[in-house]
Amino acid sequence: MVDYASIKEWYNQKHLKYGNSAWRPYEAYSIFLKLLKPVSSKKLLDVGCGTGFFLRTAAENGLETYGVDISAQAVKLSKQNSPSSNIKEVNDENLPFHNGFFDYVCCLGALEHFVDMDKGVKEFKRTAKPSAKFLIIVPNVNYIYWKITGKLGTEQQEINERLYPLKQWKSYFENHGFKIIKIYQDTWEFKNVLHRKSKNIFELFLRYICRFFYFLIPLRYTEQFIFVMERNAAAD
Repeated sequence: MVDYASIKEWYNQKHLKYGNSAWRPYEAYSIFLKLLKPVSSKKLLDVGCGTGFFLRTAAENGLETYGVDISAQAVKLSKQNSPSSNIKEVNDENLPFHNGFFDYVCCLGALEHFVDMDKGVKEFKRTAKPSAKFLIIVPNVNYIYWKITGKLGTEQQEINERLYPLKQWKSYFENHGFKIIKIYQDTWEFKNVLHRKSKNIFELFLRYICRFFYFLIPLRYTEQFIFVMERNAAAD
């Protein structure tokens, strides 16, 4: 059974080996602020902050930024990339902040790797103000590229990764007291896949075709879902 120590070590090695190139580049994070539409000077938390590029983007847009990550190497990178942010190395399921502290709580592709997701989302809500907004990115088990190529998820499958379809993710968040404002496609990874090198002729042909049609992919077949949410007052 996967545990916190093995997850921590996996991500430490990942960040140590690849540094800033392990995940999406700094330029890819501005879209999340556009979807969240935050007010400057408000407090934003990024859970599983990774390289810290989202924190840097938020800080440059006038937000008071906080980040947490289970990986010591991620925290080191984040502090280098976003020195004005308050960043801590902690188990992301136990947030070291007071109740109702944040105006925005974000988790960009980390929740599905938690040992205890239920505990994690409870912590998101606990540390958020009643009027807070949440931006959470989660993966889709029905991602069309994985279906065609026979893949079963990202490389993080080797440590811990949950993949659900759109309907199940919607039910999960609603059952945990969130009101969904909007769900968006996260198209960055799909675009990135199209530009990766490969010697597989079928895969190259598939990428060539998909390059022109990725924007037509229905939401239920996208690689990741971007949930923008608020509290469901009736559920509290």
